[in-house]
Amino acid sequence: MIKLDIVVVGVLSVNCYLVWNPETKEAYIVDPGSDEELIQERIAALGVIPRAILLTHGHVDHILAVPSLAKKWQIPVWIHAEDMSLYQSPDNALLPWIPAAENLPAPVPDIPAVSGLEFTLLHTPGHTLGGVCFYFPHEKFVITGDTLFKGTYGRTDFPGGSQKQIMNSISNILFKLPDDTRIYPGHHGASNIGSEKKNLFFGCSSQ
Repeated sequence: MIKLDIVVVGVLSVNCYLVWNPETKEAYIVDPGSDEELIQERIAALGVIPRAILLTHGHVDHILAVPSLAKKWQIPVWIHAEDMSLYQSPDNALLPWIPAAENLPAPVPDIPAVSGLEFTLLHTPGHTLGGVCFYFPHEKFVITGDTLFKGTYGRTDFPGGSQKQIMNSISNILFKLPDDTRIYPGHHGASNIGSEKKNLFFGCSSQ
């Protein structure tokens, strides 16, 4: 069974996920937004071996530790092609709190496969053009980035955001997953699909 651990990082409390195969200890790092030393300490404590960095989207609060971690373990980085320009933009900053990321490695075009960590990639635009979720059907969980949170969803007023698209991504992609699928979002606590479908905040989006 796949293992998952959460490291909360940065001033915006981003959930960085470590997902690994307990037999081989090979791991994905998902959304290393900041605090690279904290992430490294957790990796060392767990005894896992990073094989790739996966990004749910390209906002700076989810990518700031990418350069140092990619360099330390000499591992590739993957992001959806629709978020490539956002990932590389020098304007991708939240000043004065978070500066733009620098020295970002060029992403690879295909997701690096890791044995025992098979998942389904879900393209869920709305928060950004290239926002994605990583769905692990056998373990019944999905890493939703900033597409879906517990009780709400990601902002759509940034460049590339779309209220119509994010509601479509939620109602027609994520809400089609089994109700007992655990949600691990980019910020805040976990939930499950069934609970969010009953949340009145989404109104008719779950129909």
